[in-house]
Amino acid sequence: MKKKGLLTTTFMMVAMLPGTLQAKVSKTKKPIKKKTLAANTKSKNISRKKITSSNSGIYSIPKNNKSELVVEKMNELKKYHEKVLHSGTAAQKKKVFTQKKLLTSYSHWKGTKYALGGDSKKGIDCSALTRQVYREVYKKELPRVSAQQVKSGKRVANKNLEPGDILFFKTNGGKTNHTTVYVGNTLFINASSSKGVVMSSLKSPYWNKSYKYGVRVKKS
Repeated sequence: MKKKGLLTTTFMMVAMLPGTLQAKVSKTKKPIKKKTLAANTKSKNISRKKITSSNSGIYSIPKNNKSELVVEKMNELKKYHEKVLHSGTAAQKKKVFTQKKLLTSYSHWKGTKYALGGDSKKGIDCSALTRQVYREVYKKELPRVSAQQVKSGKRVANKNLEPGDILFFKTNGGKTNHTTVYVGNTLFINASSSKGVVMSSLKSPYWNKSYKYGVRVKKS
């Protein structure tokens, strides 16, 4: 009887052993690290999207223009357009239609390299770009030179800027006249001497510092 009892006890211990080892292994393998790794990876992806994401079509941004500020402002503008076209007033929709025309003109020229005196897809300067945008959007002819363009309308306060206003800057230490076309949400169509035709923002430290005033040209 003693031998039977001993054998029974031995078999029971052996039967329990794999389960015990499995339990210990399960306790040793903590899934928390996997979850933490996944969470960190997800966080990095979200952070990367915030900086590099952009919209398509007229809202798209060239690779050399993908600053976090410009992407953010463009995304905000797109969301505003969607909201207004869904439930906005007639006046708001009219403004959005103008902005979309300006963005369409921008899409025609974005990425074009800067060329002083240039006035084509091979190369273009700031005042020529302003003229081209006005031709496409408003069917209006502006003077060729920046200093003359800003005399074509009346100055407007920053808080009253509207789509289509000409923005006047003094760049290169205040030695160079520079004109651009305002779109909205601080964004403007810009023939940058270093990047070519891009979308820029008045919130940018460089452009904010060199900005002088806005001019509203009579469109018709």
